[in-house]
Amino acid sequence: MTMTLALFCAAPVGYAQSPTGRTTLSRAIELIDAHLEKAQRGTDADLKRRMQIEAYVALLSLPSTHRQYEAADWLRVTREPLEPLSGDKEVLGTGIDEAMVLADERSDLQRVYLIDRQYYGSSSGRGVERQYFWQVMRANDPDAMTWLFQSMQPAMSERGGATHRDIAINWLCQRGYRSLARTVAIRLTEPELDGVMGLKLAALGAAAEAEQRADRTMTRTTRGAPEGPEILVRLALMASRRGDSGEVERIVRKTIGAIEPRRFLPGPLVSKEYGDCDWNLARNFAYRWQERSVNWLTAYRPPDEHRDVSWSASQLVVLAESVAGASAGPRSVELIDRLIAIFDESARENGIDMMNAAILAGDPRSVLASLNWGAVSWYGSRQSLMLARAVAGGAIDDMVARALSLEWAMQFLATYPQSGLARRLITLAEPERLLIHRTNPRLAATLQLIALIVEGKGAEAHALRASDSAAAWLDGWRLTYLIETLENAGLRAQAVAALDAYLMVFPEKDRAVVRLLMLQGQSDKAKAMLREFAGSDVSPGGGFSEIFIGVMLLRELGDVSDIATFMRLGSGSDPRKASERLIEIVDAFAWDGAAPEIETAMRQLPPELANLSPTDAACLRDTLEGFLAVALSRRGDLEAGIRLVADRSLEQRKLCWPGEGSFKGYHSEPIFDVRYLVQEWARRGHAAP
Repeated sequence: MTMTLALFCAAPVGYAQSPTGRTTLSRAIELIDAHLEKAQRGTDADLKRRMQIEAYVALLSLPSTHRQYEAADWLRVTREPLEPLSGDKEVLGTGIDEAMVLADERSDLQRVYLIDRQYYGSSSGRGVERQYFWQVMRANDPDAMTWLFQSMQPAMSERGGATHRDIAINWLCQRGYRSLARTVAIRLTEPELDGVMGLKLAALGAAAEAEQRADRTMTRTTRGAPEGPEILVRLALMASRRGDSGEVERIVRKTIGAIEPRRFLPGPLVSKEYGDCDWNLARNFAYRWQERSVNWLTAYRPPDEHRDVSWSASQLVVLAESVAGASAGPRSVELIDRLIAIFDESARENGIDMMNAAILAGDPRSVLASLNWGAVSWYGSRQSLMLARAVAGGAIDDMVARALSLEWAMQFLATYPQSGLARRLITLAEPERLLIHRTNPRLAATLQLIALIVEGKGAEAHALRASDSAAAWLDGWRLTYLIETLENAGLRAQAVAALDAYLMVFPEKDRAVVRLLMLQGQSDKAKAMLREFAGSDVSPGGGFSEIFIGVMLLRELGDVSDIATFMRLGSGSDPRKASERLIEIVDAFAWDGAAPEIETAMRQLPPELANLSPTDAACLRDTLEGFLAVALSRRGDLEAGIRLVADRSLEQRKLCWPGEGSFKGYHSEPIFDVRYLVQEWARRGHAAP
């Protein structure tokens, strides 16, 4: 105990605050200039170059013109000879990216242009164009944005100049400007844009305008043109997601009346995915949470959680599913039967022998099937039509039972949140249940379990999973996305009931569940699960940290526990695990600038860390003091933060993990330096002149 405390107290932990506790912009510039002057006097060439990189990147990150051309020119010249994987390259590349982000956020066109021209040597002006786009977006100016869209030049590969505008509409939706996106899409009336804008208008809820684009496209071109029918099919799908069965029926009848039966083929496919403009929940939430972690920023970064799915089907299949997704009953079955009849007529006119196609589909991996994949796809489309018929209330026969799969059911439930599929699966007639069970025993129990949870019947779902081994294998992660789609559809009561049922069956901690609980305002349940996160072991290799997320979100939800309290949530007395745990917790406290709490923790180390070796004690001190510097900068006291890192060696600019072996010692990308502190200080809004 004596040795560890002596090392931690060898230099005072306390920091001298600036007179006001907040560093001004002019003082920040003075500190960076001093850092540059100190670098010039240095004798270590590697350390000198790193300090210059940090200082010049920091200058480009501020809303000031001080030495900006000198900084951009010096960094451009320095960049070329750097080793690809060196620390210098990392600090420079990451730093310039962040400088551009900061310039974008404050609408600093001059700085964006400077970095584009002086640093990147670009003459295209793309950075300025991008920044102007964000500026018009933030102004929420429909006239200016419409002009900007109309002035966009098409790429060489895009049809009718649509792709750039398509992506730009997505950008507006991603950032919460759906109303602006809708207004612009309505105003873009050029004939060559009807196809793409029609689909966007459908996603944005402008059904009448989207249908006008579809009508205009089909009138202007041939009856077999794909764009018009595709818009109509997507309109049917969107109406089904709203539960508007009357609108679905109207669009279905209009579509099949406008197209010759022989033109309904298994292709082209219509997307059933949720795009940026019809998905209302924030995507990649866990990735964004983890980005708040200093540790994670300097370690291995797993890919984000955007679901790269490809849900699509033929036009007739999507129409049939839309009917079944909106309502069930004889009228829906009758309409789907008409779609099946059209499909069969199209198959005959296109020379497809459905019996032969069924034989080929029985062994889809065979050479013969691969040579006749077109026929196999016809059979697959017909199976999908029959499945839609069953959802609408049609009988489940042997063909439907064999076609039924977990993947299909999950996709249907997610695509059509208003559908009665879950109720259909719960109330199967005994002959239908036995038929599915005979075909696939595990599938029958699994589908019933999923249906019970979606319908909010937690007690019954728990009993089924406990009593039927066929239902016990299902992983819970598959179901959280279904609950998200209920939330996205505005079905909050059903989503709350489904989540409560889910937790009765799968009570284990889960990031997606925490997000849903917070979204639904179930704070007490969210806090209870987050405490489980906070009591977890440290993730190996720098992946997603449950401890960081747990502590960080608990503080966001108002938990006032100190670092010592969070330390006690963990188990065991191993010094290595305790040090790792302390680093993760302090990382979370640094996120909201809790410098006093971090300093207290440094003075009062947990008992498990009483007997660290001198090397490990110094290592831990460097890391905790680095987090203290970050916290100070985030709360506005950049000067005090810089004072803690200004004299560090290149190694000490990294996180240090006590112990021996992989990922121990000074092991991370550089982070505790002037560049990062200045950018965090500016990001929190302290750099305003």
